[in-house]
Formats: sequence, C-alpha cells, structure tokens
Amino acid sequence: MSLLDDVSIVVTPNGYKAGTLYGVIPTATEGSNQVINGDFSNGTTGWQLQYTGTGDWSITDKLNFVNVNGGSAQLNVFEVGKIYKITVDYVFTSGTRLILPYDGSNFPTGGVITTTGSVNGYTYYYTPNSTTLLIYSDGNGNGSVDNVSVKEWTASDMDVTRATAATRVDENGLVNFAEVLGSELVTNGDYTNGLTGWGTQIPSGQIVEVTSNQLHIDYDTSQTQGSTGVFQTILTLTKTYKTTIDIASVTGTFKVQVGNVIHTITTPGVKTFYNVASDTAIFIGRKSNAQGFEATINSVSVKEVTRDNVPRIDYTGGGCPHILAEPQRTNLVTYSENFNQWNKIGITVTSNSLISPDGTQNAGKLVATSGASSKVIYQSISANTYTASVFAKKGEFEGLLIATGTTGAFFNLNTNTYRTHYTSPPTSYKIVNYGNGWYRYSITFTQSSSDNLYIGINDNVSTTFAITGNGTNGIYTFGAQLEAGSFATSYISTSGSTVTRNQDLFTRDGIGSLINSPEGVLFLEMAALSNSGNYRLITLSDGNTSNRVFIGFRLDTGYIYYFVIVGGSTVASHITSTTSLDFSKIAVKWKANDFALWIDGSEISTVTSGSSFSANTLNTLQMNEGDGSGFEFHGKVKQLQIFKNALSDSELATLTT
Repeated sequence: MSLLDDVSIVVTPNGYKAGTLYGVIPTATEGSNQVINGDFSNGTTGWQLQYTGTGDWSITDKLNFVNVNGGSAQLNVFEVGKIYKITVDYVFTSGTRLILPYDGSNFPTGGVITTTGSVNGYTYYYTPNSTTLLIYSDGNGNGSVDNVSVKEWTASDMDVTRATAATRVDENGLVNFAEVLGSELVTNGDYTNGLTGWGTQIPSGQIVEVTSNQLHIDYDTSQTQGSTGVFQTILTLTKTYKTTIDIASVTGTFKVQVGNVIHTITTPGVKTFYNVASDTAIFIGRKSNAQGFEATINSVSVKEVTRDNVPRIDYTGGGCPHILAEPQRTNLVTYSENFNQWNKIGITVTSNSLISPDGTQNAGKLVATSGASSKVIYQSISANTYTASVFAKKGEFEGLLIATGTTGAFFNLNTNTYRTHYTSPPTSYKIVNYGNGWYRYSITFTQSSSDNLYIGINDNVSTTFAITGNGTNGIYTFGAQLEAGSFATSYISTSGSTVTRNQDLFTRDGIGSLINSPEGVLFLEMAALSNSGNYRLITLSDGNTSNRVFIGFRLDTGYIYYFVIVGGSTVASHITSTTSLDFSKIAVKWKANDFALWIDGSEISTVTSGSSFSANTLNTLQMNEGDGSGFEFHGKVKQLQIFKNALSDSELATLTT
C-alpha cells in the first residue's frame, strides 16, 4: 500500500494566486447546494422573512428588501467548522451595507457589500460560526437578492495574508518580487497593425510612424514644438502596473510616461518600470520643448501587477523550491540601491554599472578616490540589535567592509572569508551565494548608542578603514539593508524612505472532513531561518489552543519540538536538542496510547499512554500556535502532509527518510 492511500492533505510549493497557496491533495471540490428554494421560485418556501430587525422583506421571484435594518434567514444550512462556497446575485441600491451572510456577531471577509450596484454570480468562501444562513442589511438598506447557492468546499488551499510586497529568489536565481501579472492591456503593442489602437500627437514637422513593425519617433527641435508621441488610455487609478518597453535604438532622450510618472530613456534595450497609476494613460515620446531625439521601438507591454498577499515560492540555493514565511521587518536604509544618496567619504558611485542579482543593470560601483583615506559610504543608526547586509561582487578591489564605529567585519570577495579586528566583533555573520559572482554578506550586532553604519572598500590587508585608491578601482554593490533583528531576511527594496514588509501568515480552516481527529500524522519537511527568535509553530487545531497538534522551533535555541494537547492538557510532547537550519523531515503521530516523533528516518520519542481527540475536533491548519495569531511560523517548508491514519513505524521511517 502506498503512503498516498492514507494522505488527505498535501501542500507543497505549487500553484498560487494573490491570497492563496494551492494545495495538491485533495483536488478542490464543491458539494450540492444546501439552500432550499435559492432562486425564490417557490415563494417563501424554506425562508423566514424578517428573521431579525425591522423593515419590509418580500419575495417576488427574488428576495426584496426595503428600508431594512435586519435580515431574512434559512435555518440549518451550515455545519460549523466547514468551509462553504457562497454564490449570489444581488442588487444593492442604498443603505450602509449588505451582508451575505451574517452570523449575529461576525462580518465575513468578502461577504460585506458596502458599494451600491448590481452583481451576478458574486462568489466568496466562508467558514460559519452558526448553522443559519442570514441575509442582512442595515442603514435602511434597499435592494434584492437572487439565486443563492451554498455548497461545501473541500480543499487544502491555504489563505495567505501579508498585505505588502515581498521579494524571493525565483527559478532563475534572481532576486525579485513575488507577483501575479494580469493580462496584456496594450492593444497592438508590437505594432504589427501599424498605429491601430494608439492615439497620436504629431505637430507639424515631427515624425510618428510605424515602419517594419517598429514605432519610429523623430522629434526635431527645429520644427514646430509640442507633445509628440503615441498614447493609450488603459490604466486604472491606484493600481500597480508593470511596463516593459523594448527599444531598438535611440539617440538623444525620450520619455515613457506611465500615469503621471515619467521615465527618461537614453539607451536601447529592454526597460521595465513599476508604477502606481495616478493617471489613466501611458504616453511614449516627448511632452516638452527640450532636446531632440530619435527612437525606434520594437514593442510595449503593460500589465496590472498584484504583489500584496502573494505567497513566496523561493529557490534560494537552487534545486526544489520551498514556501518562505518570514517575520515582519523594516529596511531602515532609505536608499537601498541608489548609493549616491548615501553620505560618502573617499568614494564616488557609478550607478547602473553592472547586472545586479535582480537581473537588471542597476548595481552601483563604489570607486575609491585617489590617495590614502577611508573609502566608505554611511548613514546614521540608533541603539538596537541589528542585522546589516549588502550584495557585493569583486571588482578591482576584493575587500568589503560592513561596520559601525565599534563593531564590524571585513569580507574577502574573492575567497568569501571573514575577519574582524574589532575588540567587539559582530555577534554573527553570514555569506550566501546568489550566483554570477554575487554574494550577500551580513553581520548581526548590538549597538549600544547612536553611531554610523559604514559600507566600504577594503584591500584585504588593512585592518582600518583607510586604503589607497586611484579614482578608478572599486567593488560592485546592490541591495543594502539594515533591519532590527538577529538575522537577515529577504531583500526589501527602498527608494527614498524606509519600507516595511509584513509577516507571512498561512491558514486554512473548515477542513475537519480532511482530518481524522482520533488518529493521524502531521508531516513536515521544513527548515528554520535562524536558531534565534520566538517560538515558531505549524499547528492542527480546533481554532483554539486547547486542542492541537503542533511541530515547531523552540524559543532562542531553535530546537525542534512537538506537543499534543487534548482538552487543555498535554498528553504527549518532546523537546529535542536538534536545530534545523537545514531541511529536516519531521512527523508526529497521534493516537490513543500511541504518540511518536520521527525526524529524518529515526524515531526520537514515544509516549504510550494518553487520550486522543474525540471525532470532528481538529478542523484548522495554521502556521501559528493554532488560534489565528501568536508564535507565527517563520521558516521554509518544502512539504506539508496530513494522514488520516496513525502510520506504522516502517511507514514513518520511509516518510521521514
């Protein structure tokens, strides 16, 4: 018998969309409609009009409400703890809100309508706290509801919440944002149909044309002046867009204006921009009476970008990817890539000197000025425990300095070795290979008073800041980061202010039918980000902490441990002395009088007495302590599986090897 015969949930670094990490097993399915007379063709059958509150509810082939502050209901539709797919047609003409459904105390995420309008097939997913389907409106609400469908939804897809953008290492080894791209918005972006779809502005004497499927613009300042170029009105205000323009040739300077953001173009190649739209048009050309230019453009693409709540499938180190979950961190460096904005001593910065770890030519070169002196860039810092990091690549010099006035490190960019001469060396350091000669170097240190953070050039000989430069030689840098914490997290890009990346939260409730509460196995292939920090847990529970099975990393030590808690009492647990910065395969078995922990093919602990959960107790999978918040998991996960049976020792050995 295959282990897959017993597995009921499998979550891996698989498909995703904003807000959702798709599970592999089970395939998402929906049950039959639990609503009686959901199209209201049989009048009031199944429905209790004016179930609560005041107002006028009536049925005329649909459920109508006039000046209501209350709701109509159908009883015994839901089972508490399951997840349901709700679909409804609605018209909401006035009022404070329309709630589909309302359980008397909680407003369901996705089910609260506050904008007037008409929508057919409105759909969202809901885990109820009550068995009653209550359609509710207040603020003297007016409108109608029709074609109400409630179907049990069975899936292991996990809800993902982060509400900020975040980077990861993609399958090509590049550091970039986890994002979801929408469909192409530009009409005729490759100019195969001439200027079809494009608006034009062509003053007398200027040239805007398509030849050989290329857009050609020639802006001659000796001719009539004015806006010259092409445009499309395709953007929606406040949304974020990715614009890609492939430029065959250019002399002089032209501009791409996305919304109200202007990008200046002086060189050929593929250029990519990200912008939040503050206007609805994209314009290519010139909108000022400045120097002339001539450009030939192969293609233009504009797509909406979603980055908030997108799960991060990370390929750091190559090979199979993992799910990345990190704590909230803020990059306190206000210009993480533009090193010209830093304070400088004995250094000049040449921007856009080299292809950086994000795959574009935006790495800076720190050049040591002539003479013997300190060669650093710096910014001020206050007292705290920090991790400072920067991506670096050797140039003519091979030495990198990361330091404050009291602690710091010298890194050899050729041999990737570390040394320090400080009486108070950093707490720790780390060197991570990002390919193509780029490494990320970091130090963790505690700063007791205000100081400066220095990043600079060293010659691998000196134990001071001072070295001799010639105005040409230097090193390459990208992506500086300073964060309060005891280890470096993924890169947070900044361009003029500090930026915060929220912590990653993964949850899935309403899956009681996929968990056999009296017995089973929770299996994880996971690794810690650091051996320090708070407790970091992955939990099966009833939505609270009184009934749960969890695997996690201990406070400070990072040791792997597990607990089985039934009715508020611990019936099985074990704390190992094993840390897991590398991936480990970990399984916990629970069954009455039969509990065990397995790690990497070995049985670590057994408990042979104790009660298990009663049926239908466990219904929630969360990367936290089990009640929705607290002790959030920060780490990396390659596999997460739940089995409906307590596997045998031989099966557990196979599973964890």
